[in-house]
Amino acid sequence: MFTLFQILKMTGFDIFPLASFIVLIFMISGRIILLKQKGIRVSSNAGKKNKPAFFLYPLFLPLLLLWLFEITKPLFQFSCSVLPGSVTNLLTESAILKLSGVIVTVLAMTLLMLALSHFKNSLRFGLDKNNQGELITNGIFSHSRNPFFISINLYFAGIAMILPNLFLIGFTALSFTGIHFFILKEEKFLRKYYGKKYDDYMEKVRRYF
Repeated sequence: MFTLFQILKMTGFDIFPLASFIVLIFMISGRIILLKQKGIRVSSNAGKKNKPAFFLYPLFLPLLLLWLFEITKPLFQFSCSVLPGSVTNLLTESAILKLSGVIVTVLAMTLLMLALSHFKNSLRFGLDKNNQGELITNGIFSHSRNPFFISINLYFAGIAMILPNLFLIGFTALSFTGIHFFILKEEKFLRKYYGKKYDDYMEKVRRYF
């Protein structure tokens, strides 16, 4: 007699994190390609002059590769873990935790899809005063100033719930911290660029929820 966890595991718990990541990449890449076809430059040239960011890239890439390894590890039945066996078994055998993680991940991807859609032609990566779109304050942006970043945080949190281990939990905490400080930096930039229009927007809509 199979347990609920065994049935769910056989039907996709192992492959869901990687599959969802591929879908996430396609969603973002598809939007970027669409905007480029319209002649809109999404990336920022200002990043080339940002020395702190330049030195952080070599640190970020190995962490991302490790994260990808962790989400693909179950597919190849790798069982290495830095957590004690009793803790690992308690977390990894929890069907409720994994189901909750799937729900959070799907919610994150739905929110990301809404954010990308409501960005319209204003999606930009990086802070470049010479390449800013229209300030979007309607749709999902009328409920949160940062739905895109919230979706990314929720996504990492959901994956950590599906595949709970010390690295993924730590990576999620690092993501929350790094994104928060980037948002603070972005807010200063947007206040300077959009002026009173953004100040009024900040008064009406919260940073997160």
